[in-house]
Amino acid sequence: MREIMISHTVTGLDVMCRHCGNAETATTTYLKHFRLEGTSKDSVTLRCLCCHTAMSTPLGQLSSLYHHRAS
Repeated sequence: MREIMISHTVTGLDVMCRHCGNAETATTTYLKHFRLEGTSKDSVTLRCLCCHTAMSTPLGQLSSLYHHRAS
């Protein structure tokens, strides 16, 4: 089971941490409750700023708006 869920919407991303319940609907490229950490050219680590749970995900799962934020 994935600790952090990513759902695509028309206006951005819905991100939810299953560990602590932290959730965000991102309509801009800036995430307030999560941090994108670039680890390689093909993957990114998404970290919850509340409980510090992290999940590695392919960069293709993020919308094109978030690619430059993960670099």
